[in-house]
Amino acid sequence: MKYIHSLINGELIKTKDSVIRENPASLEKIYEVSMCSKQEVELACESAQEAFKVWSRMPGSQRGEILFNISRKIKEQSEILSKINTLETGKPIKESMLVEINGVIKTFEYYAGLASKISGTSQTINENLLSLTMKEPVGVVGQILPWNFPLLLAAWKIAPALASGCTIVLKPSELTPGGTLELAKICEDVGVPPGVLNVVQGTGEIVGASIVKNEIISKISFTGSTKVGKEIVKNSSENLTKISLELGGKAPNIIFSDSNIDSCLEANLRGGFFNQGENCTAVTRLLVDEKIIDEFVESYVGKASIINQGMPDNINTEIGCLISQPHLKKVDAYVKQGIAEGGELLLGGEVNAEFQGYFYKPTIIKIKDTKNVLFQDEVFGPVVTIMSFTTEEEAINLANETSYGLAGGIWTQNISKAIKVSKSIDAGYLWINTYGGIIPETPYGGFKQSGYGKELGVEGLNEYLKTKNVSIFTGDKLPKWYGNN
Repeated sequence: MKYIHSLINGELIKTKDSVIRENPASLEKIYEVSMCSKQEVELACESAQEAFKVWSRMPGSQRGEILFNISRKIKEQSEILSKINTLETGKPIKESMLVEINGVIKTFEYYAGLASKISGTSQTINENLLSLTMKEPVGVVGQILPWNFPLLLAAWKIAPALASGCTIVLKPSELTPGGTLELAKICEDVGVPPGVLNVVQGTGEIVGASIVKNEIISKISFTGSTKVGKEIVKNSSENLTKISLELGGKAPNIIFSDSNIDSCLEANLRGGFFNQGENCTAVTRLLVDEKIIDEFVESYVGKASIINQGMPDNINTEIGCLISQPHLKKVDAYVKQGIAEGGELLLGGEVNAEFQGYFYKPTIIKIKDTKNVLFQDEVFGPVVTIMSFTTEEEAINLANETSYGLAGGIWTQNISKAIKVSKSIDAGYLWINTYGGIIPETPYGGFKQSGYGKELGVEGLNEYLKTKNVSIFTGDKLPKWYGNN
């Protein structure tokens, strides 16, 4: 059985404690995973602090060249990384190859290009005073990852941090450590110096908390649940650490009666069931105009019923398994509660007993009450609710009637209506007449209980920079203040 080390200052570390990770589809034991203590986290932070002295001073063009080399190396090893990703997450191999690993490559390519373009501004205040702003890396950053897109989200955090000149202490999920370690080794293989990128596996209670509370850490970037995000804010308050949080979501898709139904059905099937619904931007609330709801429901349920669920390593599989047994039970409990609260089960609603692992059938539930738990809570599984609306105003109100504000979609052939409605949706990332596919060039992040700060785009790079102002006196001599009387 393979051992997954931690990586500190360029050395693979075998820790005193470890846990066993199983394949969620077959239940076979696949890894023994190192579990770091507070002491290992402190060592990683100190290593990153020392490495910052060199990495932060390296010219941006040189850092960019290293990032380009990382992207090329990932492309060379894409098949291996895809297999690791599918093995530990349970997602279909086709998704790992075509979506996740391709997204990793594109993210490193994008930030490789930005690394040499970090610049400040200058302005003449008056004839004797020139003001300059400088963009500098914030320092050592702590990055805490979830398990649903372990490699893609690692790239979203690592690439801009490296481009900016920051050094990193990264905690992957203990459920998906293998791919992240391989990615870190690739980074070092192509020129990232030891100590710049440190990987420390472990629990959130020990490793996550130790990163957040460490005085060396200048910024925290966290992707995960809203509950944990709030704990991070509390634990970081002593050091006033800069924080960005990408938390939960409860994405609505508003489908007006003039929508292109064929395109809408295809996009919302992907939106709801891609990655088994283990996705913060998953379409979990379909809001459908009452004029077309019967037609839409019939087609949507019919198409969802033929989604091919199977073993993740099969290229023909369209939906795989959930990440773990506790998560499977959580999803099933949500479904049962939603039905008990008046939801009408249209499809699925149960474990797929055909398989040994943690497979849950694609599930569709029609609801009428916004107080239903399936309308309000993030299930994080292959569970989609459908609800009707009568007016544009009602659709907007329903879309906004949750504590989340991450993503959403609008479907109509009336572009004026689409733009008007998009302005009224309180969410940070919207699609019109399409859904899904977050690209590196665009800033991603939510509002309300979905967090704050941005990943990707120029805004994602700025999260790892601090702005310094320098005012320069250019006159012959300063005017006297004292001794004029």
